Amino acid sequence: MTLQERVNASMALLNDYVASISTVAPASSPLLDHAYRGVSTFALGGKHLRARLVHIAAGQVTGEQLEAATVFGACVDMMHGAFLIHDDIIDRDDTRRGHPTVHAAVRDEFGDAHLGTSIAITTGDLGLNSAIGILIDSRLDDTLVRDALRILNAAAQQTIVGEVLDIAHSISDPDPELVRLSNHLKTADYSFGAPLKLGALAAGRDPAPMEPIARELGRAYQAADDIAGTVGQSVETGKLAGGDVLHGRATLMTMRMEDGADADPLRLAEIIADVVGEGQAHLDVARTLIDKAVLEPGIREDLHEVTDRIEGMLRTYA
Repeated sequence: MTLQERVNASMALLNDYVASISTVAPASSPLLDHAYRGVSTFALGGKHLRARLVHIAAGQVTGEQLEAATVFGACVDMMHGAFLIHDDIIDRDDTRRGHPTVHAAVRDEFGDAHLGTSIAITTGDLGLNSAIGILIDSRLDDTLVRDALRILNAAAQQTIVGEVLDIAHSISDPDPELVRLSNHLKTADYSFGAPLKLGALAAGRDPAPMEPIARELGRAYQAADDIAGTVGQSVETGKLAGGDVLHGRATLMTMRMEDGADADPLRLAEIIADVVGEGQAHLDVARTLIDKAVLEPGIREDLHEVTDRIEGMLRTYA
């Protein structure tokens, strides 16, 4: 199977699970429809980076190991979808991937902002519960399931703590190192650490060597995302243009910006170059770690390709 075919298998499993939970309620409801549709849309949409990373780290496995990678890929993308739904509430984003977010869609249909927020919170909760449900309903060995749960639980805890720190930046002047810490906690582990470690676990390898690689890739990815959140256009990001500036979010970009810096092209270019340099430094370390790690050649090549793609994202606005 190709890498894309393996990712597709994880998405098929995720889709089947969403279809199965949609039959739990004995009666239909417009709000339940929003919840099920929200989980499905946000988990099945996007580029499936996290599921792809699971399969990259697993390598060319077969049999039970491939089944494990397929399950783990579905779990991480479901968790990602849930976090996006909650994150959109916190960030007050009304669009995601060019479409209304869950809270915005419900708010606009029923004319009730609180109702929109309530349904989005519970929809995100449904997604998080489903990420665990996919795993415990699988046919995987109990020990493997328990080890995977530890990885997913640790990633979820770090993400939640990072999100709280991110929210805290809004009530005080953000310390640059705390901004970096919150970025790392809320993005690097669940987006890179958990998927890469789960892939190694599926293949029967020690997940630990993936940790430092994931950390550097995650920090570089966040740098690229922070640039896009400041200067990216809606058609490219699928979100409000300049949303990080408009909503006063603390990012690697905004923490460097004085009042009016976003309106000064020369100063903005300097800030972008600085953030690109920070992200590039992490990519340089990641490449060294990938080369030194004991990996199958195919896994090494695929990880270098991921690194190259993040570098391309970084330099889009440079």
